[in-house]
Amino acid sequence: MDKAKTTPKDFFFWAGAIITLYWSIGTFISLLFNYITYAFSDTTLSYYTDPYQGSLSYEVASLIILFPVFLILFWLIHRDIRLDPTRREIWVRRWALVLTLFIAGAAMLIDLIVVLTSFLNGETLSTPFLLKVVIVLLIAAAVFMHFIADLRGYWEEYPERGRRVGWGASVLVVLTIAAGFFII
Repeated sequence: MDKAKTTPKDFFFWAGAIITLYWSIGTFISLLFNYITYAFSDTTLSYYTDPYQGSLSYEVASLIILFPVFLILFWLIHRDIRLDPTRREIWVRRWALVLTLFIAGAAMLIDLIVVLTSFLNGETLSTPFLLKVVIVLLIAAAVFMHFIADLRGYWEEYPERGRRVGWGASVLVVLTIAAGFFII
């Protein structure tokens, strides 16, 4: 079997997919953090803030633009892999997947360290704090599981499950964006 060569198209598709993934995840987490802060804020003690001046509108706009771009890029990448299975072995794919696994694993470890440090320092583990910790842990774990499955070829073996995961993530993002419009 011939070893596949990485083309500029491969490199930029993977670079675009990973950048839009990381950016989407960052803004998604930040948006959820803002919702928690909004839901648990004491309105009697806080001053009026305009949601348009904060990061909320930027986060919503980023998700509206970047998440579909990520989905399209990943669909194109997986289409190329279906058409030419040697594309699974290109170096840029392996590096992108392993880097994402490393970052997701590190995020989970850091998240747990933050909780344990807060507990050991005797800090009150408030509901908003714990919700934010759970959000980071769940998202990092989901990303880790998805990309370890991708690295092992699971999504090529079960493409229908991959489509369901994509639709599920899309619905979750759309609901999160819709919640942003209610707050704005």
